[in-house]
Amino acid sequence: MFLAVMGFAGAAPARAALQDENLLVSMPQGFKVGSSTRQGNMDMQEWVPVGETVDNWSTLITVQIFHHLTAVTPQAFVGRIATGWKSACPGGAAIDVQEGVENGYGYSFWTLTCPLNPQTRKPENMWTKVMAGSDALYSVQYANRKPLAKELTVATARYLRQVQVCDTRRPDRRCPPGM
Repeated sequence: MFLAVMGFAGAAPARAALQDENLLVSMPQGFKVGSSTRQGNMDMQEWVPVGETVDNWSTLITVQIFHHLTAVTPQAFVGRIATGWKSACPGGAAIDVQEGVENGYGYSFWTLTCPLNPQTRKPENMWTKVMAGSDALYSVQYANRKPLAKELTVATARYLRQVQVCDTRRPDRRCPPGM
């Protein structure tokens, strides 16, 4: 695993180059960038296992940065996603697992389940962590097309726990040492 600072310049900048507010998220070993886009104030990357695509995936990690979107809370943002999720998937569910503050930033952690996605005819489960930054709203989604299992839930929650936001300008929101 390597630490990627999502600036969407293609590759992660050198750690010494961290400036201002940063989303810290690692791309798991065995994954690759499947797509990278910018639409208006939103930057997005989708990561898939090597050998898969964003159109045909078993696991998909979506990283989004909504620049200057600071008036929307993480709970409201995920709440909108949850509403669409449940209407698109008969029997789908959305659970607000945890809300809190990490490194001075408010966050919301949700799990969304779909026993059988009508489009793919496969089960689909997604966990998302959304963080309210001073400069942007940050969202990291980790989705699987597998039946929900405890091992999958634990591994995904562990992955999303390491996702954080930091700011080199604020001593109360420091980036990790060596960054």
